[in-house]
Amino acid sequence: MERIHLKEVSKTYKDKQVLKKLTFDIQGSFGLLGPNGAGKTTLMRILTTLIPADTGEITMNDQVSWDDQNTVRSYIGYLPQHFSLYKNMTVNECLVHLAILKGIKKPEAEREIPFLLQEVNLQDHKKKKIKQLSGGMLRRLGIAQALLGNPPLLIVDEPTVGLDIEERVRFRNLLRKIGRNRTILISTHIVEDVEMTCDYIGILKQGELIFTGRKEELKALVTGKIKEEYLTLDESDALHNRVISLKQENDKCLVRYFVDKQSKEQTDVSPTIEDAYLFLIREGE
Repeated sequence: MERIHLKEVSKTYKDKQVLKKLTFDIQGSFGLLGPNGAGKTTLMRILTTLIPADTGEITMNDQVSWDDQNTVRSYIGYLPQHFSLYKNMTVNECLVHLAILKGIKKPEAEREIPFLLQEVNLQDHKKKKIKQLSGGMLRRLGIAQALLGNPPLLIVDEPTVGLDIEERVRFRNLLRKIGRNRTILISTHIVEDVEMTCDYIGILKQGELIFTGRKEELKALVTGKIKEEYLTLDESDALHNRVISLKQENDKCLVRYFVDKQSKEQTDVSPTIEDAYLFLIREGE
Protein backbone atom coordinates (compact mmCIF):
# COMPACT_ATOMS: atom_id res chain seq x y z
CA MET A 1 0.00 0.00 0.00
CA GLU A 2 0.99 3.61 -0.53
CA ARG A 3 2.43 5.68 2.32
CA ILE A 4 1.89 9.44 2.31
CA HIS A 5 4.42 11.43 4.34
CA LEU A 6 3.72 15.00 5.47
CA LYS A 7 6.63 17.05 6.79
CA GLU A 8 6.01 20.38 8.56
CA VAL A 9 2.98 21.24 6.42
CA SER A 10 1.50 24.64 7.28
CA LYS A 11 -1.25 26.84 5.85
CA THR A 12 -2.34 30.38 6.74
CA TYR A 13 -5.43 32.29 5.64
CA LYS A 14 -5.12 36.04 6.12
CA ASP A 15 -3.77 36.30 9.68
CA LYS A 16 -4.94 32.89 10.90
CA GLN A 17 -2.66 29.86 10.81
CA VAL A 18 -5.05 27.00 9.98
CA LEU A 19 -2.45 24.21 9.88
CA LYS A 20 0.66 24.26 12.07
CA LYS A 21 3.71 22.28 10.92
CA LEU A 22 1.97 18.92 10.52
CA THR A 23 4.35 15.96 10.35
CA PHE A 24 2.88 12.45 10.13
CA ASP A 25 2.27 9.46 7.85
CA ILE A 26 -0.97 8.34 6.22
CA GLN A 27 -1.13 4.59 5.59
CA GLY A 28 -3.65 1.75 5.44
CA SER A 29 -7.17 2.85 6.40
CA PHE A 30 -6.59 6.20 8.09
CA GLY A 31 -9.24 8.28 9.86
CA LEU A 32 -8.74 12.01 10.33
CA LEU A 33 -10.79 13.30 13.28
CA GLY A 34 -11.33 16.76 14.65
CA PRO A 35 -14.03 19.26 15.63
CA ASN A 36 -15.31 21.88 13.21
CA GLY A 37 -12.60 24.45 12.58
CA ALA A 38 -9.75 22.06 13.39
CA GLY A 39 -8.29 22.31 9.86
CA LYS A 40 -9.53 19.01 8.39
CA THR A 41 -11.09 20.56 5.28
CA THR A 42 -7.98 22.63 4.56
CA LEU A 43 -5.76 19.56 4.87
CA MET A 44 -8.05 17.56 2.57
CA ARG A 45 -7.92 20.35 -0.02
CA ILE A 46 -4.13 20.32 0.14
CA LEU A 47 -3.93 16.53 -0.19
CA THR A 48 -6.28 16.57 -3.21
CA THR A 49 -4.09 19.32 -4.79
CA LEU A 50 -6.97 21.83 -4.82
CA ILE A 51 -4.84 24.32 -2.88
CA PRO A 52 -1.10 24.39 -2.11
CA ALA A 53 0.47 24.32 1.34
CA ASP A 54 2.38 27.46 2.32
CA THR A 55 5.33 25.52 3.70
CA GLY A 56 6.40 21.91 4.15
CA GLU A 57 6.41 18.95 1.79
CA ILE A 58 4.23 15.94 0.99
CA THR A 59 5.48 12.79 -0.73
CA MET A 60 4.15 9.35 -1.62
CA ASN A 61 6.48 6.41 -0.94
CA ASP A 62 9.36 8.93 -0.75
CA GLN A 63 9.16 9.26 -4.55
CA VAL A 64 6.13 11.20 -5.83
CA SER A 65 6.05 14.83 -4.67
CA TRP A 66 2.89 16.90 -4.27
CA ASP A 67 4.71 19.60 -6.27
CA ASP A 68 3.95 17.43 -9.33
CA GLN A 69 0.17 17.93 -9.32
CA ASN A 70 -0.65 16.04 -12.51
CA THR A 71 1.14 12.90 -11.36
CA VAL A 72 -0.40 13.09 -7.88
CA ARG A 73 -3.92 13.48 -9.30
CA SER A 74 -3.50 10.29 -11.31
CA TYR A 75 -2.98 8.42 -8.02
CA ILE A 76 -6.01 9.87 -6.23
CA GLY A 77 -9.71 9.02 -6.13
CA TYR A 78 -11.74 11.67 -4.30
CA LEU A 79 -15.25 11.80 -2.87
CA PRO A 80 -16.03 15.30 -1.50
CA GLN A 81 -18.61 15.93 1.19
CA HIS A 82 -20.93 17.78 -1.18
CA PHE A 83 -21.20 15.47 -4.17
CA SER A 84 -23.52 16.32 -7.07
CA LEU A 85 -23.85 14.94 -10.57
CA TYR A 86 -25.81 15.42 -13.79
CA LYS A 87 -29.34 14.74 -12.56
CA ASN A 88 -30.85 13.67 -15.88
CA MET A 89 -28.06 11.22 -16.73
CA THR A 90 -28.33 7.57 -15.83
CA VAL A 91 -25.88 6.02 -13.40
CA ASN A 92 -24.07 4.23 -16.22
CA GLU A 93 -23.94 7.30 -18.49
CA CYS A 94 -22.59 9.41 -15.67
CA LEU A 95 -19.74 6.99 -14.87
CA VAL A 96 -18.76 6.75 -18.54
CA HIS A 97 -18.70 10.55 -18.78
CA LEU A 98 -16.59 10.93 -15.62
CA ALA A 99 -14.21 8.20 -16.76
CA ILE A 100 -13.57 10.05 -20.02
CA LEU A 101 -12.95 13.27 -18.07
CA LYS A 102 -10.36 11.32 -16.07
CA GLY A 103 -8.61 10.37 -19.29
CA ILE A 104 -9.85 6.78 -19.38
CA LYS A 105 -10.77 5.61 -22.87
CA LYS A 106 -14.42 4.72 -23.38
CA PRO A 107 -13.92 0.99 -24.20
CA GLU A 108 -11.78 0.61 -21.08
CA ALA A 109 -14.35 2.47 -18.97
CA GLU A 110 -17.19 0.28 -20.25
CA ARG A 111 -15.25 -2.81 -19.15
CA GLU A 112 -14.46 -1.36 -15.70
CA ILE A 113 -17.84 0.16 -14.80
CA PRO A 114 -19.86 -3.08 -14.40
CA PHE A 115 -17.29 -4.31 -11.88
CA LEU A 116 -17.45 -1.02 -9.94
CA LEU A 117 -21.25 -1.04 -9.89
CA GLN A 118 -21.17 -4.54 -8.46
CA GLU A 119 -18.54 -3.45 -5.90
CA VAL A 120 -20.83 -0.66 -4.60
CA ASN A 121 -24.04 -2.71 -5.01
CA LEU A 122 -25.58 -0.51 -7.70
CA GLN A 123 -25.62 -3.00 -10.58
CA ASP A 124 -29.42 -3.17 -10.50
CA HIS A 125 -29.72 0.61 -10.67
CA LYS A 126 -27.42 1.44 -13.59
CA LYS A 127 -30.32 2.66 -15.75
CA LYS A 128 -31.77 4.92 -13.07
CA LYS A 129 -31.35 8.65 -13.43
CA ILE A 130 -29.22 10.41 -10.82
CA LYS A 131 -32.24 12.37 -9.56
CA GLN A 132 -33.95 9.07 -8.67
CA LEU A 133 -31.19 7.91 -6.30
CA SER A 134 -31.45 8.00 -2.51
CA GLY A 135 -28.78 9.78 -0.47
CA GLY A 136 -27.03 6.52 0.31
CA MET A 137 -27.08 5.36 -3.30
CA LEU A 138 -25.65 8.71 -4.38
CA ARG A 139 -22.77 8.33 -1.91
CA ARG A 140 -22.10 4.81 -3.20
CA LEU A 141 -22.06 6.16 -6.74
CA GLY A 142 -19.57 8.75 -5.50
CA ILE A 143 -17.29 5.96 -4.34
CA ALA A 144 -17.65 4.24 -7.73
CA GLN A 145 -16.53 7.37 -9.59
CA ALA A 146 -13.64 7.83 -7.14
CA LEU A 147 -12.48 4.27 -7.91
CA LEU A 148 -12.45 4.79 -11.69
CA GLY A 149 -8.98 3.95 -12.94
CA ASN A 150 -8.21 1.97 -9.75
CA PRO A 151 -6.33 4.74 -7.87
CA PRO A 152 -4.07 3.54 -5.03
CA LEU A 153 -5.11 6.45 -2.77
CA LEU A 154 -8.77 7.12 -1.95
CA ILE A 155 -9.76 10.32 -0.10
CA VAL A 156 -13.26 10.59 1.36
CA ASP A 157 -14.63 13.70 3.11
CA GLU A 158 -17.44 13.32 5.70
CA PRO A 159 -18.68 10.03 4.18
CA THR A 160 -21.88 9.44 6.17
CA VAL A 161 -23.25 12.95 6.76
CA GLY A 162 -26.96 13.03 5.93
CA LEU A 163 -27.39 9.25 5.69
CA ASP A 164 -29.92 7.28 7.72
CA ILE A 165 -28.73 4.57 10.11
CA GLU A 166 -29.10 1.67 7.66
CA GLU A 167 -27.29 3.48 4.85
CA ARG A 168 -24.58 4.64 7.25
CA VAL A 169 -23.84 1.06 8.28
CA ARG A 170 -23.86 -0.11 4.67
CA PHE A 171 -21.51 2.69 3.61
CA ARG A 172 -19.09 2.00 6.47
CA ASN A 173 -18.94 -1.66 5.45
CA LEU A 174 -18.22 -0.60 1.88
CA LEU A 175 -15.36 1.67 2.96
CA ARG A 176 -13.91 -1.12 5.07
CA LYS A 177 -14.07 -3.49 2.12
CA ILE A 178 -12.41 -1.22 -0.43
CA GLY A 179 -9.76 -0.18 2.09
CA ARG A 180 -8.30 -3.68 2.19
CA ASN A 181 -6.10 -3.24 -0.87
CA ARG A 182 -5.45 0.51 -1.03
CA THR A 183 -4.66 3.47 1.20
CA ILE A 184 -7.85 5.25 2.22
CA LEU A 185 -8.12 8.55 4.09
CA ILE A 186 -11.45 9.38 5.74
CA SER A 187 -11.98 12.85 7.18
CA THR A 188 -14.92 13.20 9.57
CA HIS A 189 -16.16 14.60 12.87
CA ILE A 190 -18.23 11.42 13.44
CA VAL A 191 -16.08 9.25 15.72
CA GLU A 192 -18.09 6.10 15.03
CA ASP A 193 -17.26 6.28 11.30
CA VAL A 194 -13.56 6.04 12.10
CA GLU A 195 -14.00 3.37 14.77
CA MET A 196 -15.85 1.12 12.32
CA THR A 197 -13.68 1.64 9.22
CA CYS A 198 -10.11 2.62 10.12
CA ASP A 199 -7.01 1.04 11.64
CA TYR A 200 -5.02 4.26 12.04
CA ILE A 201 -6.24 7.59 13.44
CA GLY A 202 -5.02 11.18 13.41
CA ILE A 203 -6.65 13.89 15.54
CA LEU A 204 -6.49 17.59 14.69
CA LYS A 205 -7.21 20.35 17.18
CA GLN A 206 -6.90 24.01 16.20
CA GLY A 207 -4.58 23.16 13.33
CA GLU A 208 -2.24 20.96 15.35
CA LEU A 209 -1.89 17.20 15.27
CA ILE A 210 -2.44 16.03 18.85
CA PHE A 211 -2.43 12.28 18.14
CA THR A 212 -1.52 9.83 15.41
CA GLY A 213 -1.32 6.04 15.70
CA ARG A 214 -3.34 2.85 15.84
CA LYS A 215 -6.80 2.66 17.40
CA GLU A 216 -5.49 0.48 20.21
CA GLU A 217 -2.85 3.09 21.07
CA LEU A 218 -5.50 5.81 21.19
CA LYS A 219 -7.76 3.83 23.53
CA ALA A 220 -4.79 3.02 25.76
CA LEU A 221 -4.48 6.72 26.60
CA VAL A 222 -7.66 6.56 28.71
CA THR A 223 -7.40 3.03 30.07
CA GLY A 224 -8.20 3.18 33.80
CA LYS A 225 -9.50 6.76 33.56
CA ILE A 226 -13.21 6.11 32.90
CA LYS A 227 -15.98 5.31 35.35
CA GLU A 228 -19.66 4.40 35.02
CA GLU A 229 -22.22 4.70 37.80
CA TYR A 230 -25.83 5.66 38.48
CA LEU A 231 -26.18 9.29 39.56
CA THR A 232 -28.90 11.90 39.86
CA LEU A 233 -28.91 14.77 37.36
CA ASP A 234 -27.60 17.12 40.04
CA GLU A 235 -24.73 14.74 40.81
CA SER A 236 -23.88 14.42 37.12
CA ASP A 237 -23.99 18.22 36.69
CA ALA A 238 -21.38 18.50 39.43
CA LEU A 239 -18.94 16.52 37.26
CA HIS A 240 -18.93 19.38 34.73
CA ASN A 241 -16.60 18.71 31.79
CA ARG A 242 -15.76 15.16 32.89
CA VAL A 243 -19.06 13.68 31.64
CA ILE A 244 -18.77 11.58 28.46
CA SER A 245 -22.37 10.41 28.18
CA LEU A 246 -25.46 9.79 30.27
CA LYS A 247 -28.50 7.58 29.84
CA GLN A 248 -31.69 8.30 31.75
CA GLU A 249 -33.06 5.28 33.62
CA ASN A 250 -36.03 5.99 35.88
CA ASP A 251 -35.04 8.57 38.50
CA LYS A 252 -31.29 8.26 37.88
CA CYS A 253 -28.84 8.33 34.96
CA LEU A 254 -26.12 5.88 33.99
CA VAL A 255 -23.26 8.34 33.73
CA ARG A 256 -19.98 7.63 31.95
CA TYR A 257 -17.27 10.06 32.96
CA PHE A 258 -13.54 10.63 33.38
CA VAL A 259 -12.19 10.22 36.89
CA ASP A 260 -10.72 13.36 38.42
CA LYS A 261 -7.14 14.10 37.29
CA GLN A 262 -6.04 14.30 40.91
CA SER A 263 -7.52 10.90 41.73
CA LYS A 264 -5.33 7.81 41.91
CA GLU A 265 -8.37 5.59 41.42
CA GLN A 266 -8.00 2.98 38.66
CA THR A 267 -11.12 1.71 36.90
CA ASP A 268 -11.84 -1.34 34.75
CA VAL A 269 -14.29 0.25 32.26
CA SER A 270 -13.27 -0.61 28.69
CA PRO A 271 -12.46 2.62 26.80
CA THR A 272 -13.74 3.49 23.33
CA ILE A 273 -12.36 5.68 20.55
CA GLU A 274 -14.94 8.32 21.48
CA ASP A 275 -13.71 8.33 25.09
CA ALA A 276 -10.12 8.90 24.02
CA TYR A 277 -11.09 11.50 21.41
CA LEU A 278 -13.07 13.56 23.93
CA PHE A 279 -10.24 13.25 26.46
CA LEU A 280 -7.69 14.70 24.02
CA ILE A 281 -9.97 17.39 22.62
CA ARG A 282 -10.98 18.59 26.10
CA GLU A 283 -7.47 18.58 27.59
CA GLY A 284 -6.41 22.13 28.33
CA GLU A 285 -9.98 23.44 28.63
